Amino acid sequence: MADIFLSYSRQDQAKAKLFVTALEQEGWTVFWDTKSILGGQDFDAVIEAAIEAAACMVVLWSEVAKKSHYVRDEARLGRERNILVPVLIESISLPLGFGSLHAENFSSWQGDINAPEFIKLQQAITLKLSLYTPDLASKPADDDTVALPTPQPTPVAACKTLAYIEPELVLIPAGRFMMGSNEYENEQPIHPVTLAHPFYLGKYPVTFAEYALFVQATQRQLPNDEGWGKGKRPVINVSWQDANNYAAWLSAQTGNAYRLPTEAEWEYACRARANSRFYWGDNGQLAADYACFWGNSDGKTHSVGEKRPNAWGLYDMAGNVWEWVQDGYSDNYQQAQNDGKPYESANCAARVVRGGSWFNEYLLLRSANRFRIIPDLRSFDIGFRLAQD
Repeated sequence: MADIFLSYSRQDQAKAKLFVTALEQEGWTVFWDTKSILGGQDFDAVIEAAIEAAACMVVLWSEVAKKSHYVRDEARLGRERNILVPVLIESISLPLGFGSLHAENFSSWQGDINAPEFIKLQQAITLKLSLYTPDLASKPADDDTVALPTPQPTPVAACKTLAYIEPELVLIPAGRFMMGSNEYENEQPIHPVTLAHPFYLGKYPVTFAEYALFVQATQRQLPNDEGWGKGKRPVINVSWQDANNYAAWLSAQTGNAYRLPTEAEWEYACRARANSRFYWGDNGQLAADYACFWGNSDGKTHSVGEKRPNAWGLYDMAGNVWEWVQDGYSDNYQQAQNDGKPYESANCAARVVRGGSWFNEYLLLRSANRFRIIPDLRSFDIGFRLAQD
């Protein structure tokens, strides 16, 4: 299943390719090249199946497209499913039957993902994706099911309504573990921590697609993606307070109490009962299988969920982005509590980030590694994930 079905006239293929390139930079998958239909497959059946499977349809309207019965039929199906996002690639009026829909004018757009019209398109697509529920939108499998020649998107979130996206959560069992290590002073002393109650932790870091709805609802500025793309990439350039504000907003929208994990919860969930340096063992050379870091990141974040998870099914606990936790930073664990509650001090000048990032060597991906950051810093390698009791 592709995230987006792109409808356009074949005469507008050059412009369509600009949209495909930009949308894929955002981390979305796009069905657009009918040449990928295999020999012997029924063309109309494949197209209809692709539309049924898509979470959003973007239609590129031009004078030629308005005269194409293929484009009009596809757009009509998209409107019936409420997944349609129309775009004007020429300064024209929408065809009969679609005039009540708002369409951004892309007649002079040349592929800039930071252009105002594309940012608005990205927000519109994000809203459509948040509304999409696969169980309701897809047809049950039968003998006539058409195999779509499209890539599978990375699952990131369970969607409930148009206004927000709740994270997919993993239940972390209660338990006891030894926190810290003897490798660095700020990770000492190793001490026992007992988490008396189970809790939930986000399966992935919060993504741009999730955070964008908060930005739109609260009229904030969308964080800079550094030109790497948004969509399913982890949100970056967010401060500790931004992360807490997002958790509070999502809690208010859903009635579910979201928060940042404590530092002890984070390390406990990361280790998943492993006592090794990394959650996959002691061999740092295996990092490429489990983490996006300096050795394989190509100098940027990657879509969440690309690497192997830990034993409890959590992705990106090492690498991709550092993750804010609730705790204030202390130079060591001398005053750490043994019940997993966050450390706070009267004059807390710094907060803790965990996990390492795309910008770090593999040694910083150790489960015990911790770093201090001033809470109002926004950086290209810091994001967060949510917890829930």
